[in-house]
Amino acid sequence: MRGHSISLAAAAVVCFSLHLALTANAGVHEMVWKDFSGGIIDADLQNVVVSPDIQDMAYTNSMNSVYRTADGGKTWKEVLSFRGTGNTINTITAMPKNEKIILAGTSEGLYRSDDGGSQWVRIFSGIGNLEDSVVSIAVHPVHTQIIFIGTGSGLYRTDNNGKDWNRDNNLPAGSPVRSIAIDNSRADIIYTATGKGIYKSTNNGIDWQRIFVTNLSEINDTISRQDEAIYPEEINTGIEIKSIAIDPADSKIVFAGTTAGLLITQDSGLTWRKAGNSGLINRDIRRLAVSSEDPDSIFAATEKGVFRYSKTSDNWHELYNGLVSSDIRSIAFSYDRYAGSKALWAATRNGLYKMVPVAKVFSDHSKVEAQQVFSEFGNEPTIEEIREAAMSYAEVQPDKISGWRKAAAMKALLPDLTFKYDKNKSWQSDDYYYQGKYLDDDITKDKDSGWSISLSWELGDLIWNDAQTSIDSRSKLMVELRDDILNEVTRLYFERRRMQIEMLLSPHEDIKEKIDKELRLQELTADIDALTGSYLSRRQSQIKKAEKM
Repeated sequence: MRGHSISLAAAAVVCFSLHLALTANAGVHEMVWKDFSGGIIDADLQNVVVSPDIQDMAYTNSMNSVYRTADGGKTWKEVLSFRGTGNTINTITAMPKNEKIILAGTSEGLYRSDDGGSQWVRIFSGIGNLEDSVVSIAVHPVHTQIIFIGTGSGLYRTDNNGKDWNRDNNLPAGSPVRSIAIDNSRADIIYTATGKGIYKSTNNGIDWQRIFVTNLSEINDTISRQDEAIYPEEINTGIEIKSIAIDPADSKIVFAGTTAGLLITQDSGLTWRKAGNSGLINRDIRRLAVSSEDPDSIFAATEKGVFRYSKTSDNWHELYNGLVSSDIRSIAFSYDRYAGSKALWAATRNGLYKMVPVAKVFSDHSKVEAQQVFSEFGNEPTIEEIREAAMSYAEVQPDKISGWRKAAAMKALLPDLTFKYDKNKSWQSDDYYYQGKYLDDDITKDKDSGWSISLSWELGDLIWNDAQTSIDSRSKLMVELRDDILNEVTRLYFERRRMQIEMLLSPHEDIKEKIDKELRLQELTADIDALTGSYLSRRQSQIKKAEKM
């Protein structure tokens, strides 16, 4: 990991130089995240969905409320609130072909509004907390009276807009159904993500077949050789499937977002492969989104940001420009009339964002060189110093393993020491002391005592000993921990640097944007401090003191 420090910094300089050159000479627009939370009371948002038919209609929700916008996010109206009731909102969706119909899955059943949110009616309630909790919703794209809901304890279906519900007994009982995806090109094909794996139906949900198992221990010895090909060695078992998305360009291609990265099938679920993780800082994918206008890409929402996966390069790229919060709960595409293309939305812990094209004015800094910009931060710690501080604070330095091995080797040079003490011994029976001369001496009979010391060496331990096996196991765990820490602190460092550069080159922002970015900068500083024992803040304090002297 240490060998990548210089390349990361160099890459940042090259990318920034390239960005300035392209924007200055080739165009005046770029895609950036903008805050569209105006009018939303809650900051912590869980989901964002868009109307499939109305360009500017979108919905978002917090744990307590649902909000609607009719102007592309410029203004929002609260249309449902459960504050103070104990009920919480898990998921929402918009009805195809009728933008006024909204469905909200809650911890106490499914709610429906037919008038844009003015009035709500509960149309489903289960038995028990798990069955009552609706965590996923899917509406048939053609026959909208057919609705599927995933609960904490199975899948339910209605064929008459919620008047009657039937539990699907072909799926595992007691297992949560976290995601439902219906093939728009063939609406009889449906995929569900459950706690037991991925299931597929080819007859509109009547029958189901498990096409991916999350725990191989459930597979019995009668598994065929063909089925074994579904599970290549690189796919970890025991994972959770959180989101399913079907490629709009080719419905045979299906994506599964899991707690261990992205899974892809190109044959409708017969075989699966694990996508590359290069560039994906957090492998716990919460939500997937795909766009017909970008057939090479899959977009993922994670706790560490929004990432774009390229099928061609098999790697990931973070979409960070302007995104204040990195804790992403949900993403979705809508058509943006101003951009003339699809726009990506993100519901985050700190508000709602949308990627939009913005005009950039370069009259003040179009000729700025990258090195001039980076010189503004010359007094701050380098990435190498931050990484060294992180390793020191976590006690995962590479030389620590060498120390363990040296100590184990030195241990073999030390003898095993044995100390014995004997009491109430009759020494007159010992020929060494008496040699037969004092056989009639019974003065000290059964009253003698003595001690002895012995030293022994296991010479084979000089070559290998059991401690080395233990060191190998501990070394593997420590290397994994060190890599995780270094990856995280590197990401935070460069995200913070990008934020600093953005604030430096965008001095004319409004006060709210400045405050949001300053708070994000402080949050990133605190995150780095947490991994380095406050090293960054201490260095900043030392620099300020030196400047005052």
